Amino acid sequence: MGSFRRTSFGLKAAVRPEIEKVFASRLVDHIREHDFALDLGALRLRLPRSFGLCHGVERAIQLAHETRLRFPEARLFLTDEIVHNPAVNRRLQALGYRYLGGRYADGTIIADLGPDDVVVLPAFGVETTLLEQLRGRGVQLVDTTCGEVMAVWKRVREYARDGCTTVIHGAPGHQETRATLSRADHEDPFLPQPLDARGAWLVVRGIDDAKALARYVVGRDGPEALRARFDGCLSPGFDPDFDLERIGIANQTTMLARETLQVQEILRRAYVARYGEREAAARVRLADTVCSATQDRQDALRELLDEPLDLLLVVGGYNSANTTHLAELARTKGIAAFHIEGVECLRDRRTLHGWDAAARREQPTLGWWPAHTPALVGVAAGASTPDARIGQVLLRLAELAGVAAPALAVEPAAALH
Repeated sequence: MGSFRRTSFGLKAAVRPEIEKVFASRLVDHIREHDFALDLGALRLRLPRSFGLCHGVERAIQLAHETRLRFPEARLFLTDEIVHNPAVNRRLQALGYRYLGGRYADGTIIADLGPDDVVVLPAFGVETTLLEQLRGRGVQLVDTTCGEVMAVWKRVREYARDGCTTVIHGAPGHQETRATLSRADHEDPFLPQPLDARGAWLVVRGIDDAKALARYVVGRDGPEALRARFDGCLSPGFDPDFDLERIGIANQTTMLARETLQVQEILRRAYVARYGEREAAARVRLADTVCSATQDRQDALRELLDEPLDLLLVVGGYNSANTTHLAELARTKGIAAFHIEGVECLRDRRTLHGWDAAARREQPTLGWWPAHTPALVGVAAGASTPDARIGQVLLRLAELAGVAAPALAVEPAAALH
């Protein structure tokens, strides 16, 4: 078996200048230092008080750079996207990383790997079955899994040991959700506590799924309706009559916090209706497993939305759950909000290209630019979005408004696309 490492190689100081050169933004730093506001006459820019790269993503990026420096001659691989941001992943490709899965995969398979190869595990974690396959090849593993994600793993393993079925609020195909669910019914060789018992699981995608599950709990729907509704979202051999007697609720860490609370309350009320308040308390276990950084960014955006914004841009990868939820949050307030991946989406004052959640693809929007002057524009960002990408968007907004940005806004990371 190859080596396994979760900690720094002691090379943080060595890689920090390169990371800052690529991912930092002097303009964003300036706005932070000036109460998160920049007034440019015809354009007034606002940032929320919490945005952009979280600690877990910063750690993952740092470890990936350290690994490159520590193993200069080795072949380097990522199992999939290290975080859900295309600029970050393209940067790692430029450093020589190759991808075993996902949109950046180059056709290399696990059977092609050997003891001289180094595989970095992403911030979301990986499924235990994939972990075992990599161990079997004897590769050297560097694990960047976020501590917030591992805290959820601990919780679902507790549920399994105590005979509770894990009900997770998340996206069934998301890397993090898949990794978490695998900890409910498989051993993880690198976690200190044994699993002892395999747990059942079910994925609730949102409020409608929670209501469907509640209908089964109170006896309005039968097991066949439930299996049809949750096809692909149930553990193998799931038996509703047995597996839903006791549940423990957790969530993908990047979900919208208020929606997770709604899911919990819908299910709690269903168990109360069936069993009564006292027995329901013993049958339903709750956990606050929304990432603190995700929560901070949602809270900060709510505060920003109290201002009369003419427009909000949310910058981040289209497959980033926490970024998507920031855009959803803004739209619930009636704000004209667009989820964009970066500066390349701002074609001109007539056309913007952004993510259409209903169509599940990038779509053009005409007439997106605010009609009056001065325009009050907010720019938020998901937890995997580097400051450099935000800075580029701010500069483009100034350019489209026909105003001059501060002299300090010549970005060192202008080549990050």
